[in-house]
Amino acid sequence: MLLIACSSPEKINREQDLVKVLFDDGLKTFHLRKPNHSEEEMRAWLDKTDEDVKKHLVLHSHWNLAEEYQLKGIHFGAHAYSLLSVEEKNYWLGKKKLTHSSSVHNQAEVDQLEIGFDYAWLSPVFESLSKPDYRSDLNVTQFDALSRYIKTHKKTTVYALGGITAERIAELKNRPFDGAVVLGALWNNIKGIEDQKILQQRFTELQKACKANPIH
Repeated sequence: MLLIACSSPEKINREQDLVKVLFDDGLKTFHLRKPNHSEEEMRAWLDKTDEDVKKHLVLHSHWNLAEEYQLKGIHFGAHAYSLLSVEEKNYWLGKKKLTHSSSVHNQAEVDQLEIGFDYAWLSPVFESLSKPDYRSDLNVTQFDALSRYIKTHKKTTVYALGGITAERIAELKNRPFDGAVVLGALWNNIKGIEDQKILQQRFTELQKACKANPIH
C-alpha cells in the first residue's frame, strides 16, 4: 500500500529538517498544506528546503510556486476546485510536468472531479486524529463503494485520509484503497526538531504497516 505524508497546518520548529528526515527514511511524496500561509510565507518555507526534497513536494495553495520551485505537483481541495473556472481548471491541469490531485468527501464532489487527476484523497474514512469531531455521514460500505466509483469512472487511484494509524492501514488493505495519507498520526504533539526520534518512530511503524501483507 502506498503512503503519503501531509504537513501539519501549524508552524513547527525546523520543520524542513524533519521532512528531510522522513525522505531519508523512505518517504516518496509529501503534501505541503499550510492554509494560513501567505505566498511570502510559503516562499520562505520553500527557501529553507533541501533541493532533493523539493522535487517530492505537492502544494495545496499558491500553486504558481510549484513550477517556480520545480516541485512535484499541486493539490486542489474540493472547495477550492469548485471555485475555479473552466479556463482555470484547464490551465492548471495542462501543467504536464506536475502531478494533479484533489480531495473529495462525497458523491457530489466526486462528480465534479475531472478525468485526468493522478490520484484523489477520500476522507474522512475514520474519525480524524488532527480534527476532533471531524467525521463523515458515510458508513464503511458507502466509502468503499465511492472509492470503487472513483477508480472506475475517474480513472484514478484513491488514497484514504482521516484517522489513519498503523493499525487501520492493515484494515484498509482489505478495502478498495490504493494508499493512505497520514497527518495526525505523524504530527500530533510534534513541536520541532527536538521531537525527531518520535517522528521517525511513528513513520517507521506506518511504513511497516504499508509494506506488510494484508490480513484476510
